[in-house]
Amino acid sequence: MRFVFPDAREWKYIVESLASLVYEAGFVASPDGLRVRALEPGRVAMVDLYMPRDLFEEYTAEQEERIGVVLGDIVDVLKRVRPGENVAFEATKEHLTIALTGKAEKKFRFPLLDLPGQEVPSLKLNFTVTAKMPSDTFRDALRDVSLMSGEVSVKAEDTCLWLTGKSDKGEAEARLSVETGSLIEIDVEEPTEASYAAKFLDEAVSKACKVSRVLDLRFATDGPLEMRFDIAGGGTLRYFVAPRVR
Repeated sequence: MRFVFPDAREWKYIVESLASLVYEAGFVASPDGLRVRALEPGRVAMVDLYMPRDLFEEYTAEQEERIGVVLGDIVDVLKRVRPGENVAFEATKEHLTIALTGKAEKKFRFPLLDLPGQEVPSLKLNFTVTAKMPSDTFRDALRDVSLMSGEVSVKAEDTCLWLTGKSDKGEAEARLSVETGSLIEIDVEEPTEASYAAKFLDEAVSKACKVSRVLDLRFATDGPLEMRFDIAGGGTLRYFVAPRVR
């Protein structure tokens, strides 16, 4: 398996987005493209990345291969990225080699992990709210209400989306709407509300907003929340966060 991504800095943002929730992960390379789907250790959140082969400058995978890696190690290497460099990943049966190529070529080699179990299955969920917004707008609103609570209530009704944090310390609320420009669009089938751990929402969106400027958010009453970030060229980065059950 070998692939070359033309912009090493953008690839760094993508890997950082994965590493925000999971420590180890399996890259599954197939002839069609690259996928990473993994649960965070507490099984509260899941990340799902798909990159079609056309996004890569070079891509070779004759059959499906699973490559176990420590994401933190890859992030450390990608911190050495300089503008204009590309990044190449090449895996053998035992090792992963990462090459950064620009004015100079730098190579790093890591042993592959033997990850137990099968690949995490995809989720099939029903949602009653779909909202599209600037990703940094959602990030900032989330951080505002998180000042008051580690649990954030997400509510949608008519053409508005509310984020609320409440605790003994006090209460904070952020209202997003199409009228104010904080939402690009919203579709609400019925009034909907659910609560989530602010930690997982923030860890996901704070990194992913560097990958995509637009966030597609979907959820249902007391159900999982999905955050989708489209990568230019046809890739997708999705996070799923389980609700807090009262």
